[in-house]
Parts: sequence; structure tokens; C-alpha cells
Amino acid sequence: MAITTDVTKPTLYVCHVDEKGEKVHPCAKAHAALHKAGVDHEKIIYGKGQPFGIGVKGKRPDVKAITGQEKLPVLVLPGGDTVVGGGKIVKWAEAQA
Repeated sequence: MAITTDVTKPTLYVCHVDEKGEKVHPCAKAHAALHKAGVDHEKIIYGKGQPFGIGVKGKRPDVKAITGQEKLPVLVLPGGDTVVGGGKIVKWAEAQA
């Protein structure tokens, strides 16, 4: 699976924890913030079995190519811009509400 920047609505790439996981997990925080803000978005579970980016060095070259790092969550916006990290995605979502 590859991450694409050619999206028509915000697309959230998360690990398998996403909204079902612990509320402190960055992927869960990002998903909850987008939902709370009412942001219509796609969600793609991209990183299975590697919560918190443990052991991902060199395993996510497409993430690194568009964000400069290999951890999730990543929010890809229409036009190709990205918002990287749970905290930054929460702030972005709050600004959209």
C-alpha cells in the first residue's frame, strides 16, 4: 500500500490502533479530533502491528518521501499538503470546526 497525495478530501493514515485504541495514542487522538470537528475524511489503516512507529525505520519509504519521517498518523490534504503527528492534526481539526 502506498500513501498518495492525490486526494479529493482529507485522508488520515493511521496504524491499527486508530479510534479503537487508547485515547492517548496519536492515531486515536487524530481520528477523534477529525470526527469531533465534523471533518469529512477518509481513513486508511496503513501501519498494522507497529504502534507508535516502533521498528519502522526504513519500512515506510512512501511516508518518508512525502513527510520527511516514517511515523503515523499523517493527514494528507487535497492539494498534497500534509499534517504530521497526532497533536498537529488535532490543532488542524480544531481550526476547521
